[in-house]
Amino acid sequence: MERLSQAGIHGHGSEELRLYESRLCRYFAREYGRLEDHPERRLRDYGISTREGPMWQETEALMSQHYDERPEFFQAFLDTRYLAYSMAYYGATPAAVVHSDRSLEAAQQAKFELICQRARLRGDERIFSIGCGFAPLETFLLENYPGVQVVSITPSQVQADYIRTRMQDAVHPLSCGRIRLIQGDFATATASDLGRERYDLVFAVGMFEHVNNLHSAFHRIATLLRANGRCFLHLIVSQPLFPQYLDARRTLIGRYFPGGRVWPFREIREQTEFFDLVDCWFVNGLNYWRTLDEWHRRFWAHMDQLYGPVLSLEGVRHWNDYFSLCKTVLFAPLEGRVYGNGHYLFRKKTNGSDSAIRGPQGQDCIETPEGE
Repeated sequence: MERLSQAGIHGHGSEELRLYESRLCRYFAREYGRLEDHPERRLRDYGISTREGPMWQETEALMSQHYDERPEFFQAFLDTRYLAYSMAYYGATPAAVVHSDRSLEAAQQAKFELICQRARLRGDERIFSIGCGFAPLETFLLENYPGVQVVSITPSQVQADYIRTRMQDAVHPLSCGRIRLIQGDFATATASDLGRERYDLVFAVGMFEHVNNLHSAFHRIATLLRANGRCFLHLIVSQPLFPQYLDARRTLIGRYFPGGRVWPFREIREQTEFFDLVDCWFVNGLNYWRTLDEWHRRFWAHMDQLYGPVLSLEGVRHWNDYFSLCKTVLFAPLEGRVYGNGHYLFRKKTNGSDSAIRGPQGQDCIETPEGE
């Protein structure tokens, strides 16, 4: 790894990287702290619409530059059971996260258990999964809920090939015959391909970060659901509003996620044209900081297998910066209060329903220790 160090690429746990990350974290903690005392502004104050343009942008670039890296790359750092490429769950409070003894594998399982609990999963639903990745949620569902039927969609060739291989593996939960895979773009697939009013529950885990037109996305989800059907979202959100993070051309987001964005927590819960909001939760960002840090550690633990056979020197630099910047700029400052994950449970509106259902006692949708 001497060549990497000489090129200024420092590994997880190195003194150089620890110093760099600590300085970044302190700087952004100061910057974010200034925002906490300011009155909250809305997207409309910046002329930002949630209902214009395509459902999402730059899908092909997103696949080629990020999600269609070789499977060996993702297998080097993701959990070994699910290959879940989204936040793992270590606890509801900063102290619980920091002191948790969960492995990455156990924390990913805990995330799926929490999602299913909050989605009020019964176990007999017909489910649609948008942006399914390597099918981690599907693996969990099919293994633990023998009555569910799942249809999943991904635009990624690498992910689709992986899923098809596991569907032929007799010992893998995906081989059970209760899942159908669609390889394609959720925004452009026909209603007949997806299944109009066929589903009881739609999941989108780690997908809404790529949505450009919220109105269009929620409308399409509503067309998939039966009367009173539910929709559960899990996505990266910010507590303050950062308008620049809704345009990937103005931030580093576009370098790693073409067309990506970070929606304000409040904005998603107000998308009630087609749905009633049943409940929502802000999941402390230290959960994602710890997830990314473990991914970063595993990335370097497998560097002998990655550098050369899978990644060039510049590829290593690109992904090393990605892990380091994501965890220290977004999720570590101010004990995870600024950026985290939003969980939202919506129910499809029935005719004549026009009022959103809020959480008990008008709660502000912030996760508490009882939510674990």
